[in-house]
Amino acid sequence: MTSRTLTLLVTAFFAIIVGIVFQQIHTSMHEQGIASGGPYDNAAAYPRAVAIVIAGLVIVQILMEILSGHQEKIGLEPQALKRAVGLLFVFALYLGCLQWLGYHLTTTPMVFAVMYICGARQIGKMLLAAIVMSFGFAFVFERFLNVVLPGGIFRLNIPW
Repeated sequence: MTSRTLTLLVTAFFAIIVGIVFQQIHTSMHEQGIASGGPYDNAAAYPRAVAIVIAGLVIVQILMEILSGHQEKIGLEPQALKRAVGLLFVFALYLGCLQWLGYHLTTTPMVFAVMYICGARQIGKMLLAAIVMSFGFAFVFERFLNVVLPGGIFRLNIPW
């Protein structure tokens, strides 16, 4: 596989993500009545802004790839491939369990697993970092952005 092929595959992946975001904004979010209004009362404003930034970066990457014109043969190390597959699996499992178990029961193990897959091995520090990160994100999203995170079957929500 050449570096150009790999770059184009990754770029296509992000282009598809951008397309899915805009499709969700114009269908599901629009039908719910949460994709209209100003930036402060519009639930679609943030995903739209992120998707626009990603789309711009995709365009820049495509232009750089077209203008560079060089191709080099690359070999994926088995360890790197295992890491990528492991991260995709953990993220898919996280998304699959998020509504069922809720944010607080799924995010800390997911962050811990990501750190482990990426090579961290200091269990105590990893656990502390995972807890601080998941509760920190929850605090910011629930307290300042007024986002209600999934409580799951146990309805776990923290009244900040």
